[in-house]
Amino acid sequence: MTTDCLERAHALEPKLKAFVTLDETGALAGARALTDELAQSPPRSPLHGIPLGIKDLIDVAGLPTTASSKILAGTVAAADAPVVERLRRGGAVVLGKTNTQEFAYGVVSAPTRNPWDLGRIPGGSSGGSGAAVAAGLCPGALGSDTAGSIRIPAALCGIAGLKPAPGAVPLEGIVPLAPSLDVCGPMARSAEDVALLWGVLAGAPPVKVPEPHRLKVAAPADLTAVAEPEPEVTAAVEAAIGSLVAAGARRVPVSMPPFSLWDRPRSVALMTEALLVHKAAGWYPDRAADYSEETLDNLRLAETFSAAELMTAHGELEDLTTLLIGALDAADVLALPTVPIQAPTVDEAARRGEGGRRPVVRVLTRICGPVNWCRLAAVSVPCGFTEAGLPIGMQFVARAETAALEAALLYQSLTDFHTRRPPLP
Repeated sequence: MTTDCLERAHALEPKLKAFVTLDETGALAGARALTDELAQSPPRSPLHGIPLGIKDLIDVAGLPTTASSKILAGTVAAADAPVVERLRRGGAVVLGKTNTQEFAYGVVSAPTRNPWDLGRIPGGSSGGSGAAVAAGLCPGALGSDTAGSIRIPAALCGIAGLKPAPGAVPLEGIVPLAPSLDVCGPMARSAEDVALLWGVLAGAPPVKVPEPHRLKVAAPADLTAVAEPEPEVTAAVEAAIGSLVAAGARRVPVSMPPFSLWDRPRSVALMTEALLVHKAAGWYPDRAADYSEETLDNLRLAETFSAAELMTAHGELEDLTTLLIGALDAADVLALPTVPIQAPTVDEAARRGEGGRRPVVRVLTRICGPVNWCRLAAVSVPCGFTEAGLPIGMQFVARAETAALEAALLYQSLTDFHTRRPPLP
């Protein structure tokens, strides 16, 4: 399998650009050793011999960890991050490092392209992981999620991705964006595969498909007013919820404030925390010339926020958090669109708005980001396609990973969207 993945990567990488480092020698050696091991002992786990991509924020011993930035160019990890160590202990093979938006600070992940349409972005910041899995370069990958960075590329690339609750897996050996919000989680073609990866990462018990009549699914009574999705996204998510209800699940309508109310306070708080990280590391402003234009603009904008603005933002976030978590009071999961739009074109994603910021960041993180602030778990799965043939994603939000994964497994047992593949050779 490792050889097949490497061959496919070599064939598609010139156009896809999902990987920043392919460790061909290390991957093949590891795969051979794991194959030989089977002659003496049973598989270590369901991941035995499975090649995986690792987001280039996460340390892999002997490989560069650059966060796709000139600032960390030449930095080679001395040891595996604990999450990588756990995967290796389970028998996984590290294929290489996948591309990320610089320092995970955005949603474009250039120069990586979307396998469903090479003129569109894969989402981010774990765009390399999302594109690699969707294109069949590897069966699974690791990403990180601070405001949707696992779920956004999962949705835009038509795969599954789990954002765990904070503290579920260690973050040592991972370049931070905003430590109070950062989490690390798995991405794969199906919720079933994500659950297998999660079992090894977190030592979690196997997740089973629940009996439909036991599942209570909260959903906004007026999805359009709350999430402002495009009509095709609304239709797909409503149809997905309908399929669960038809199977026996119960829909619980909930009232929620519009997610747009989170935009300003969420940006102020996250960007302020990211600025503190970069100052503490000695990167900003000392290495300002080595940042990409977008990251530098974000850091400079964060410097303009006053203490009063930050205090106001946190107060607003506290109130909004109470309301969002309350949507789960009478339900097991909350069903929402992952993102409100289809994958933007590269040109659309490059457009700048007020203050130099890209409007696409606000739009793509609008529904995902609040889940991070609420310290909840969420799984994004494909739930349909637009007329242009692009994937649509929905997320199951829950208080813990198992509940979110169970809902995703049940949904995928009723549908086949996760079995469809991009139009690549």
